[in-house]
Amino acid sequence: MPISVFWNGLPDDINAAYERHDGKFVFFKGDRFWLFREADVLPGYPQPLHQYGRGIPVHRIDTAIWWEPNEFTYFFSGDRYWRYNEETRSADRDFPKPISRWGKIPASPRGAFLSDDGASTYIYKGSSYWRFDNRRTEADRGYPRSILKDFMGCVGVPDPDPDPETERNPGTEPVRPPRPTESGRGPDRELRPGNTEDDPDQEVNVVVTVTDSESKVMTLVMVTAPLLLILCILVLVYTILRTLQNKEPPRALVHCKRSLQDWV
Repeated sequence: MPISVFWNGLPDDINAAYERHDGKFVFFKGDRFWLFREADVLPGYPQPLHQYGRGIPVHRIDTAIWWEPNEFTYFFSGDRYWRYNEETRSADRDFPKPISRWGKIPASPRGAFLSDDGASTYIYKGSSYWRFDNRRTEADRGYPRSILKDFMGCVGVPDPDPDPETERNPGTEPVRPPRPTESGRGPDRELRPGNTEDDPDQEVNVVVTVTDSESKVMTLVMVTAPLLLILCILVLVYTILRTLQNKEPPRALVHCKRSLQDWV
């Protein structure tokens, strides 16, 4: 649906959007931004991007995400990112930093979101996505993967080629449930060398896809089972009726009929 159907007052092809900790929604396009409370734009918007805060990129924001583990907002633009403090409305002084701290993700990512428990960050561009482990503060191996296949269940979508430097079991690692995280940690700290040993306690979420042949079998079963049930009911009713027709009348009724005839 068009953006304006729900977010009345927004232009097409916005660059980035995120929900703040106070529940308001911020939308960015070019050098301007809009502030919404639910579906209503606040008075006085849009405003120039430089008025949103000190030290943030003023020409364009490609991706924005409020990072719950440390309660900072991260802005991505080109090959760099900024850490933004919502309370002071300013970016930290030692920013921007290279986007490579989040892993082998490309410049100008199109979006980012946290897992439900805040343990992993997913960053995507096009139909590919990368996963960042918030607890270990390092990128997971075996990425990028197809967001169409892993998140939307599209069958037959090829996986993108994983980065050879971080490749592990390419094309076989599914989306795993995120693990608990510790507050106060983030990608802006110095990244530790990656651990090459597999975690034996790591949970795996199996992604099951149903092929076309299996779908046809399921449809055939769903159609055939009710028909067989109806047929069994009809056979049972027919048998009961035939039994009632062939059954002889009770002796008392026969005697009554004969007595009545004798009397007449």
